[in-house]
Amino acid sequence: MRTQLLFKAALFLSIASACALSQSKNAVTPNSTKLIEIKVVGSRRFQPSELIVATGLKPGDEGNEGALRQAADRLAESGMFTNVTYSYVSEPKGTRAKFAVIDTDKLVPMHVDNFVWLTPAQLIAELEKHEPLFRGEVPGAGEMSDKLAADMTAVLSDLHVTATVQVLPEAPQNGGDITGFLYTVEEVSLPVRSLEFPGSSAEMNVALQKVAATSLINSNYSAGKTKIVAALDFRPQYQMRGFLKAAFDDPVAELQDPATGAVAVRLPVKEGLQYKLSGLQWLGNHVFSSDELAKALKAKFGAPCNQVQLEEDLGGISKIYGTRGYLDAHLRPKFTFDDASSTVAAEIEVQEGDQYHMGEVQFSGLAEDAAEPLRKLWKLRPGDVYDTSYPNTFLKDASQQFNFGQLRIGVSMQAHRDGKTVDVVFRFTRVNP
Repeated sequence: MRTQLLFKAALFLSIASACALSQSKNAVTPNSTKLIEIKVVGSRRFQPSELIVATGLKPGDEGNEGALRQAADRLAESGMFTNVTYSYVSEPKGTRAKFAVIDTDKLVPMHVDNFVWLTPAQLIAELEKHEPLFRGEVPGAGEMSDKLAADMTAVLSDLHVTATVQVLPEAPQNGGDITGFLYTVEEVSLPVRSLEFPGSSAEMNVALQKVAATSLINSNYSAGKTKIVAALDFRPQYQMRGFLKAAFDDPVAELQDPATGAVAVRLPVKEGLQYKLSGLQWLGNHVFSSDELAKALKAKFGAPCNQVQLEEDLGGISKIYGTRGYLDAHLRPKFTFDDASSTVAAEIEVQEGDQYHMGEVQFSGLAEDAAEPLRKLWKLRPGDVYDTSYPNTFLKDASQQFNFGQLRIGVSMQAHRDGKTVDVVFRFTRVNP
């Protein structure tokens, strides 16, 4: 009996031990959400290490669903990718996360208008510290453009400059996709104190400095404004002297005095050759002969080709065409250069357009008894060839017969493209004494 009890006890202990061993083998260790691996694939523009930094994650961070979603959002909001997805595998050792991206092909340049505290290269380097995915170009969509404005403001703060940076998208006037972003430092004075023209001759430097004194010196620096002045004011100084291929590079600005914000600007120029006029040909003219048209030009063969004067003369010829009813006449010069002899031949393309005729004349603002004498004095009848110079001639003749002393007179001409007619309206407004 005692032996049987011992056997049963031993059997019980054996079964209990076996059950305990079985439970130990079936216990499950929970998975860990700590990140042990981060991968970003799919980009041809960025290195995987750069993209990992851009996620904001690093090994050891929490890698739960929310954290991974936020990391994917960071990549998407940059605008550098058209698609961002993520996946992950959790194990007892930790979580392995994988992000897949597709690069955008819509990157546009950034244009900095008046950041003069750092060179362009230095500014780009500073911005790259703030934005791991920035390489000098900005995506047309996403938050990168606004972030860069905030980053530039922060850079100014580090330089002890109190100012803000505004960003505006650039696009064609007639609409279309964004072509760039313009960054401008606001709330700061940056007067231009000096302007140099590297590459200019001594003679041309004198001419350019005279223009600069009234257009840029002492005004707040703006790269955009400087480029406009270069195109509209500086370049014509070359064109009127025969330097028809003269071209300006982008301006380079440097802060002279941090206390006053004084700026020194360099505007490099490539003058090119000075061309003399060797020939002139007219194409497309029928109303006036080539000899008649040539008489209206001041150009001289063998002298430096004055492109500015030539275009002014052609504008005058367009007005002459208007006296014959050709309101749309346009004359455009085309140049053929011979660099070996430093000469240029001009070919004038004449687009005469259609001839317009007189429509109706109206005298607005006058009583009928006052308008009737003027209507009788008006010589152009409906159907007559229209003369663009006639309304002014008419007013001069009318002022000799009528007292317009207390009247303001406005003249408008409305051309009807479909019927090729022109209506003329004189508007009379009484001036208070």
